[in-house]
Amino acid sequence: MNLHTQEPGTINVVICDDSVTNVLIIAEILKSIDMELNVTKITDPRKVMNELDSQVTLLILDLEMPYFTGYEILEKIRILYSPEKLPVIVVSGLSDQKSQIKALKLGANDFICKPFNEYELKLRVINQLNIMNAFKLQSRLNYELEKRVKLRTFELEQATECLINKLAMVAEMHDENTGQHILRVGKYSGVLARKLGLTEQVSYMIEKAAPMHDMGKIMIPDEILFKPGKLSESEHLVMKQHVEKANDLFDDHPSMMIQMAKSIAVYHHEKWDGSGYAKGLKGHSIPIEGQIVGLVDVFDALTTERPYKHAWTIEDSVQYLKDQSGSHFDPKLVNLFIEHLPEILEIKAAFPERAL
Repeated sequence: MNLHTQEPGTINVVICDDSVTNVLIIAEILKSIDMELNVTKITDPRKVMNELDSQVTLLILDLEMPYFTGYEILEKIRILYSPEKLPVIVVSGLSDQKSQIKALKLGANDFICKPFNEYELKLRVINQLNIMNAFKLQSRLNYELEKRVKLRTFELEQATECLINKLAMVAEMHDENTGQHILRVGKYSGVLARKLGLTEQVSYMIEKAAPMHDMGKIMIPDEILFKPGKLSESEHLVMKQHVEKANDLFDDHPSMMIQMAKSIAVYHHEKWDGSGYAKGLKGHSIPIEGQIVGLVDVFDALTTERPYKHAWTIEDSVQYLKDQSGSHFDPKLVNLFIEHLPEILEIKAAFPERAL
């Protein structure tokens, strides 16, 4: 293969015609074009495919040649290169409409009949080169735009994630839990989501949004939220409103991460048998993100010491999950959680509770 080294501004043109005279005439005409052209002349059509590479800008091709016709060469070219990547101008003595249509259907960008007019050939070559340059420019612009959009999207996602983390920390400061609780719940949720077979994108969003599960509590009165004793029935009803408060807090936000946080906050108190709140959903009607966070939140609460209770042992906490399987939790999730308990415990050890 003849690798065409292209300097900036250089245009590589290949002429393929079995007539030496035609090749020389076309090459001479191309010299008069006010562009930096590097012209390769081919009179044996068997060699043309070996001369084509990604640096070739334009091919000028005859149709009637020995060994291979221009039609056959066109078919081979279009398997490798689109008309935008490698324009082909057919220059042929076949002037009938049928031949022209056939060449155009096979992927020719233009068709010039012999004997050709020098000025016409120049204009058609310049036209194809301008189209090619416009295509390359558009491709570069699209690439740069795509890069900028990806960067901006990444920056927005990072900002949203940062906002979620800050809000989650505010919620934890407004509760008896510590910041380690929200970290563990997020990590546990990510593990369970991935083991369940959810996509990495969804699993990542669940992991990052899970710390917001109790965000609605910042809108619950302190005298109820921090009451040391048992809540009255009316106070318990107010406490349960933190789910609806979260729904109002996150409503209509365009970020998918925020919408995931909203879904988790709204549905993580639902129960498999329909006895949960706030909507009393049952079974698979409960969004999976709510089910996942609901389970790991309970596990973390059981295994964590609080001013009003001792931490349960891992064995007792696991037994509780088993006992609640089919009522509070989806049995499949419980089994999956227990199956991967060693990974859960590694996370628990990595994010220990700070002294109360």
